Amino acid sequence: MFEAKHAKDYYPAELMTAFLSRDIQDEELGVVGTFSQVPWCACRLAQATHAPGMWFICGPSAAINSKFPKLLWSVSDNRMQLGAEGRITLDGVMDMQGNPTFIDFGFYGGFQIDKYGNLNMAYIGDQKKPKFRGPGTVGTMATAWLKRVYLFTQSHTPRLFVEKVDFISGPGFIDGPEGRKKAGAPPYSKGPKYVVTPIAVFDFDEETKIMRLKSVHPGHTVEEVKSRMSFTPIIPSKVPETEPPTVDELAFIRSFDADRILPQLC
Repeated sequence: MFEAKHAKDYYPAELMTAFLSRDIQDEELGVVGTFSQVPWCACRLAQATHAPGMWFICGPSAAINSKFPKLLWSVSDNRMQLGAEGRITLDGVMDMQGNPTFIDFGFYGGFQIDKYGNLNMAYIGDQKKPKFRGPGTVGTMATAWLKRVYLFTQSHTPRLFVEKVDFISGPGFIDGPEGRKKAGAPPYSKGPKYVVTPIAVFDFDEETKIMRLKSVHPGHTVEEVKSRMSFTPIIPSKVPETEPPTVDELAFIRSFDADRILPQLC
């Protein structure tokens, strides 16, 4: 077992990795996307600590349970197949995401996230003449039917956290507590569980499904979190600090992140 002594010197992406890793359970199966250094490292940390039997799929590279020995800039890198326990096509991954007996969780982000946890990776502005065009909906639409979803970002700004996304490419709770049900989401799909950023962690209020501040990372404040959003999340009367990585968790993260990619992310 890893000791509980907490590290004092760590980067935001390393704390995010440790937080996400702790919520992954043994024997689960997860999926990570193209630019997912934090989720990939979180999966490997979980395997090294409390969840040795969990599996993860790197959709773009087709690798299942990759054992590549160090973190890369993208899981679409073909080196992910070295030491992998299997391969699957991207359309096969999408098919599995729609079956409740297969994938348990996935990690997603967007250049817009609103108060209900909806993601936008499509465009900003008018659909016919957008100000900005993104990569589209591929992958993110799986938030409509996966059992559990983690949202993560590498920044925390008012342009990212908006009152309402310009386009829903990955549905969260859509417009409130009945939004997913009305849109036809299967009952086993619970929507986003956490939103993890470089300065805070959010969950969602049980009654309203509005984003709620769960914890603030050490060195940051509730007021700072609020000032860096275009909407006001639900703020409990007491907001704890996010638990930092332990000394041993950080040692694993840095041994796996041999090229020091995580410190460059946020």
